[in-house]
Amino acid sequence: FLLGTFHGVSGKYLQEYLDEFCYRFNRRFIEKQLPNRLLNLAIVHAPVKSS
Repeated sequence: FLLGTFHGVSGKYLQEYLDEFCYRFNRRFIEKQLPNRLLNLAIVHAPVKSS
């Protein structure tokens, strides 16, 4: 991940690289489910009234 995404890795920013890796790892399946989740929310929730 680090060498494929970033051209250089600095020890100064190592925690930020690790944080981004964890974020991407945890969200790897969510993007595939997003259209279904949005459709479900549109069906379940009542429409918003405009004034």
